[in-house]
Amino acid sequence: MLTLFQRFSLSPRRLYQIESWGPLVIIFLALALRLYNLGYPQSLNFDETYYVKDAYALLNGGYEREWSSTADDRFAAGNPEGLLGSPSFVVHPPLGKWLIGLGMLIFGAGSPFGWRIVVALLGVATVWLTMKAARLIFHSKIWALVAGFLMAIDGVGIVLSRAALLDQILGFFVILAFVLLLKDRKQVRLQSWNRPWLVAMGVALGLATAVKWSGLYFIAVFGLYIVVSEAHLNFRVQKNVEAKLESTLPKSFWIVPSITQAVRNGVLVVVPAFFVYLFSWTGWLLSKDAWSRNWADQAGNALTGFFAWIPTPLQSLWHYHTEIYNFHINLTASHVYASPAYTWLFMLRPTAFFWEDQDSGCLFDTASSDCVSAITALGNPIIWWGAVLALSVLIASWFRTRDKTIVLLATGLLAGYVPWLLLPNRTMFEFYVISFSPWIMLILVAGLRAWFQNSAKPKTAAHWIAGYLSIAALTSAFFYPIWTGMWISYDFWRLHMWLPSWI
Repeated sequence: MLTLFQRFSLSPRRLYQIESWGPLVIIFLALALRLYNLGYPQSLNFDETYYVKDAYALLNGGYEREWSSTADDRFAAGNPEGLLGSPSFVVHPPLGKWLIGLGMLIFGAGSPFGWRIVVALLGVATVWLTMKAARLIFHSKIWALVAGFLMAIDGVGIVLSRAALLDQILGFFVILAFVLLLKDRKQVRLQSWNRPWLVAMGVALGLATAVKWSGLYFIAVFGLYIVVSEAHLNFRVQKNVEAKLESTLPKSFWIVPSITQAVRNGVLVVVPAFFVYLFSWTGWLLSKDAWSRNWADQAGNALTGFFAWIPTPLQSLWHYHTEIYNFHINLTASHVYASPAYTWLFMLRPTAFFWEDQDSGCLFDTASSDCVSAITALGNPIIWWGAVLALSVLIASWFRTRDKTIVLLATGLLAGYVPWLLLPNRTMFEFYVISFSPWIMLILVAGLRAWFQNSAKPKTAAHWIAGYLSIAALTSAFFYPIWTGMWISYDFWRLHMWLPSWI
């Protein structure tokens, strides 16, 4: 079957150049979109007020501490002062903040570029991993380029890569784990402990969970996918043996090895994930005054009986985790940009990260319009709405085709999206989609690919797809000012507010 670009009558030499240089071009595009004016705004942006200051505290003591009320202003002035001695109760594991701190260690704690550079580079790496996943799934360099291009130009990825928040870091580790899962699928070894890609996936998922507990959903879903897919493979092996023997074997022939392999896989994934996660708390464990660090050393708190052998620092860490858990399950505070999960795929309530205004001195400045600088975590609507359509078509087709690729692509949504649908009362935000946005791009590519392959006129379909990608690119160029905080006129900003709920 001819590829998408071959339908444009490209010469083999030109096609080879596109396939060879295309990934590099897309990576440079992702870099440019994410690194341009990365140090703006100078002030702590949205939840950076928590994570940047926590990162600084980790670098200067190994655990999070309280700050003075003027700390944000001092950070904005390039002079990070105001760190207090009392410990702070934080509700996310420390790894993401350590990574943010790495940039601050290199470029200075007073540098907004330093706050954000590590997240930006991980955002670029996420684009590369999305291409890698597409290459492994679709067995096509061209469709991998399409997936990478869509990921590179989407607004959610751009905005979250330009902010020192935890969510893009989480997104990087979970798509890394998915690529490792795909690598393992290429060389499945039933009834074997020799599964290096599976161990690596466990490490990646442990790192994801050490950024945000949302990584646990990916451990559960990826693990379940492996167990079910290998059980199905054992079932097929039994059916093939039965066909050759012309007799029926007991069900235990495939059920027992499926169970034993599931146990092996659980060990290979969960054990490295657990120890990686525990290691991320080293700074807290080695400290003396972190939040709840000495809980088990206080009278009446330490475990007794069978569990008394557990070191008190680990008992204190367990208690701290119960405090974090209680915080999350009871988080129902109202927020002006809170958004229920069922609206996320449609981009109905994007989160405003930053807003400033001034009288004049901006792009499209007019005497009747003020100037604004706004950063809104809004996905490219042409991409996201197209992906919703593709998802609907693929789900409908699955009942007819039972396509395994659709099931594989669904794992990202099942892990990154569905759990939030089950928490309707919790405070949540639309930018959480960054954790599963690579799968949105892969689903959109799967839809475009199916359209191309099933079209009666593939050349016409190829031109329509090229036109769609061009419109998506132009839409990203149009929205880029409100993804990066460019100074534009208020009237021009209003042109970007296609829905009332975006304001």
